[in-house]
Amino acid sequence: MTRALLLKVFSPPSGLVSLRLRRAGLACQASRSRTTRIGFDMGLVQRSRGGDALRHSAYVCGGSARLADGSVVDFSTRNDVVAAFVVKPQGSPAWAADCAQLWKRAVAAEKRADAQEARLFELTIPRSIPKKYWMELARHVARAFVVHGMTVQVGIHCPMASDGDINPHIHFMTTMREIVDGQFSRQKARHWNKIFYGAAKTFRYKMAEMLNEFCRRKGVDCQVDPRSNVERGLPAAEIRLPHWHVLHYKRTGQKTPAMEQRDKERAARSEVARLEAEYAELERELEAARAEARMTIAEEPCLADPPQSTRYSAKNALPGKLGGYPKLVAATAVAEIATDLDLPISRYGP
Repeated sequence: MTRALLLKVFSPPSGLVSLRLRRAGLACQASRSRTTRIGFDMGLVQRSRGGDALRHSAYVCGGSARLADGSVVDFSTRNDVVAAFVVKPQGSPAWAADCAQLWKRAVAAEKRADAQEARLFELTIPRSIPKKYWMELARHVARAFVVHGMTVQVGIHCPMASDGDINPHIHFMTTMREIVDGQFSRQKARHWNKIFYGAAKTFRYKMAEMLNEFCRRKGVDCQVDPRSNVERGLPAAEIRLPHWHVLHYKRTGQKTPAMEQRDKERAARSEVARLEAEYAELERELEAARAEARMTIAEEPCLADPPQSTRYSAKNALPGKLGGYPKLVAATAVAEIATDLDLPISRYGP
């Protein structure tokens, strides 16, 4: 993201605040809103692309697993896993609540080399939602899948974001088959495809609706906007690079052009966030100064109107009883100028 694009998107505020922000090099958006953008992604665990449901399940719950080829993956050292659990349909066997047993049986039920082993969903938790509600929110969203017969593994993660703040989000991992008579069905639940195929935008709006309803119920001041950044007139969201970029960097120590571009955009976003915080602080200071000025004006005593000077007119003056100076009569209007007086002629001619 270039400097010109940032200047175009974030219009400067007016007055003193704008001047100070211009000295900082960028201008922040003047309008402030409590609305937050929703982060929601959908995906699949596909054998044809090297995916493995056992490995992904271990990642979601922050544990370890032995894969079909005998190798072991271990994510137990992760310190960002807040909670991990399974939400299953009513009447499901006890083993469905165990992540290891659930996905071991789910993987064994798939016979094809290019099988799809699980569906993946990731939902960002708005930072304004308190941590005490995260687990309840995750169960609330998971039930939207369970009502269709899916068994859902849930993992709540909270790593640090690139701006130094928290990045809470929820992983949902759903099965591809229903559990019938205590085991996975021999037939895939292909009727579920109609729910998800080509419905990414619909699901995005549905998730936003569920989040807004949850926040209203809990009294949380948060409004989620399902529209894309382009529809909202904001810069595009950061693109998630394929994992091979990270592997290339670890192997060679050199970043790919895409990683370098991503880092530049992160730096620009961080600068914008800093300037927005500076603008908010200046706005608070300006409002406090205005309030103090209003109080000062209210406390100052009101000055009485100056008395009007009495003006007199010599016209219609009354003579004194003893022949002295005539008495002057007070006039409420401006004295009239006499136009019938004989003015002296100029000594030196016209």
